[in-house]
Amino acid sequence: MVDSDFFGFLNRNLTLEFDGGIISPVEHFNEYADYVEKYTNQDGFCYPPLEHTVRVNPATEEAIEEVPKTERPALLHRLPPPHEIRLFEPLESITKLRKGPGSLVIHLLAYLYGTRLQFYDWWFDGRIPITENAKTHNIAIRETTTRHFLSHSFKTWQNWDDKCKKLFINIIYTHSRVPSYEWPFERFIIEYMVFDGCYSLAKKIFNVNASTHKGRFKALCERFEIPFEERKETVDEIYKLRHQLFHYTLWDNSMPCSGGSESAFMAPYHLRRFNQRLIPALLEYKTPYIRTGWWYLGSWVFDQP
Repeated sequence: MVDSDFFGFLNRNLTLEFDGGIISPVEHFNEYADYVEKYTNQDGFCYPPLEHTVRVNPATEEAIEEVPKTERPALLHRLPPPHEIRLFEPLESITKLRKGPGSLVIHLLAYLYGTRLQFYDWWFDGRIPITENAKTHNIAIRETTTRHFLSHSFKTWQNWDDKCKKLFINIIYTHSRVPSYEWPFERFIIEYMVFDGCYSLAKKIFNVNASTHKGRFKALCERFEIPFEERKETVDEIYKLRHQLFHYTLWDNSMPCSGGSESAFMAPYHLRRFNQRLIPALLEYKTPYIRTGWWYLGSWVFDQP
């Protein structure tokens, strides 16, 4: 039976007890934080290190020399695990913990604090938001609210069927990966996948239904009290970009890696903020944050219902 695991990288010295378990910093938290800070870029992201191929002595398994022209950024990399998650109800295996409640909790923390998190011996790909400079969720939240949100989410998720549980974990995991992409059209594609996943879950749990892709925005807004009428032109822009990109490989009537208009540049950010309101809505966590304007750049308070 397994009840605990380690994960990173959450750049906060937090101890959070919730209904399903407890999150706590490890003994070497400060050492790990200093190590990651050392390798964090001034833009607030930690990037994959450079790697190269070496020749190895087969007898001693020691590196002999570097192979020329093999240096490149690593595809996968790891960060130290400064936190432990301990569940109050042990599970049969580490796999069940990592694919179930453990994954739910760490990716909900990633959602709240605008970062990416992973179990200690699993891999990251791409850049990882570390500091406030790279924060990808502009909310202010108290620790008491974080505990309350985790407790509520844990209980709600446990009452869903296995398919809904898996879908929701994939939604919040994929949402946390979006800032690792650097081109606007890439972030838009992945964020739209998250939006579609949210719609599918809302359809299954809350019977939300719409006859068109564009109609999904209004249907979700009406069901969860997310503002819609004030910014219909933004929804029109998102739908237009989605239609061109998915069906014609056009980004704002041009090539995907071109700059595009200001509205196209902002579209993945608007869509991300829309999804950030859908996530607690799907969990029926009725925070006032859900009813705030998702087209604004400023910060909001994520408070308890």
